[in-house]
Amino acid sequence: MPGSRSSGCLLCVQRHVKCDERLPGCARCEIYGRECPGYDRGFRFVAGKPFRTPRRSKKPSAASQDVALQTRYPSPGPAPSRDLNMAQSLQNIVYDLAWPYTTASAYAVARWLRFLPEFYGRNRTLDAAVNCFVAHHIGHMTQNVQAVRYSRSTYLKALTTLQRALDDHVQSACPEVLCAVILLCMYELFANSTDSTSWMKHAKGLGQLVRFRGPSRYRGEFENNLLKASRGLIVMHSVFSGEECFLAGHAWHAVMQQDSDNIIPRQIQVEIEDLFASFTSIPDLIHRMFKIRTANPTDLQTQLEISKLVSETLAMRDKLEMWYERFTRLVPPPSEVPSSADDALYPIVFYYASADTAPIFCAYYAYMTIVHQVLQTTSFGIPGTQAMYVVFYRDQICKSVEYTACGLLGPLRMAFPLRVAYEVGDAPTKAWIEGWLQRLSQHYGALSLRTFKE
Repeated sequence: MPGSRSSGCLLCVQRHVKCDERLPGCARCEIYGRECPGYDRGFRFVAGKPFRTPRRSKKPSAASQDVALQTRYPSPGPAPSRDLNMAQSLQNIVYDLAWPYTTASAYAVARWLRFLPEFYGRNRTLDAAVNCFVAHHIGHMTQNVQAVRYSRSTYLKALTTLQRALDDHVQSACPEVLCAVILLCMYELFANSTDSTSWMKHAKGLGQLVRFRGPSRYRGEFENNLLKASRGLIVMHSVFSGEECFLAGHAWHAVMQQDSDNIIPRQIQVEIEDLFASFTSIPDLIHRMFKIRTANPTDLQTQLEISKLVSETLAMRDKLEMWYERFTRLVPPPSEVPSSADDALYPIVFYYASADTAPIFCAYYAYMTIVHQVLQTTSFGIPGTQAMYVVFYRDQICKSVEYTACGLLGPLRMAFPLRVAYEVGDAPTKAWIEGWLQRLSQHYGALSLRTFKE
């Protein structure tokens, strides 16, 4: 007489073996080195045709976003439904991460995400990175501990798969592998709130891979979007590591200036890329500024270095000011409105005409803060003048936070400007920024107060 059907975990049922139904996971899965999917629910990522959700008619508020997440993702429980279709889940996450932008946003970090549903299922390395990132996102948004635990185990598997791909000279040049590196770096930025250097390790590897592939490999739409999604992390790594930023080369500027899609009006795209070309020079200015701070000011060589740095920084200042004049003819600058949070330090904040261009303005404020900080360090001009400009542009950044930091990618958009503002801030400003860091780090681990101060 046949026995009753197994009520064990999904994997044991599929293997037709006896399951001990141990909690929280069975012994056989542990022996096999697999994450036990549980007894009622489990993960099954399915590569299928991209699922397309209807376009949103308007940008949702934060409250409506929370409601939407509850309807799209499983409520907290043992684990998401085993019938969850990865393409649909991934498409929903793309919208979540892009919000309040669209997936056709002018903001490059949001724009490249729209390719993921199409490319899922084509490359094992990318699939592993996607599985890790999706599991973390669902687990975090639904407070599902098992999903978060699953994301950690798949992260280790994704790293192993990635290393095999990087060791293969053919695979290492594939755009899907580059996309996987970006995703895993983003996983560290979102998930790791204890190690301030983990994202730096991925960013360094990302820069090495981008450079290894060479400028000529970024002429297609997907590849060009990947390059633009990578460059912020590459430049930030250069700033903090003291290493030269290779993206400052003319060949890299040329490939980033190419018109790879029709999403952004050509004139605006040219101005955005012109601003970023200036950004690639920022690490060099910062490195030289810190070198001068510790040098002997009476030394002749130091004085020559100061003179050269002042000349180049003034040229950068003039170039940025001319850029701002051109850009504000195309895009209206922010208007001032009362803070919706009744902020005590900044009761008047900025409201931008477009969520797409708000990060561009914030980048400009950050660059100008650095420029005037360099000039202040070199004692250029009338005493106190550069300090006044530093405070002015620092405050422009802080007044932008309430608008620009919204959404899951808000912390990523504001990470560099906030870091710049923090470095030049007085005690009240630093305390104010620290308050924001506590809020933003709930979704973006890299902005935790502990890692930010290190």
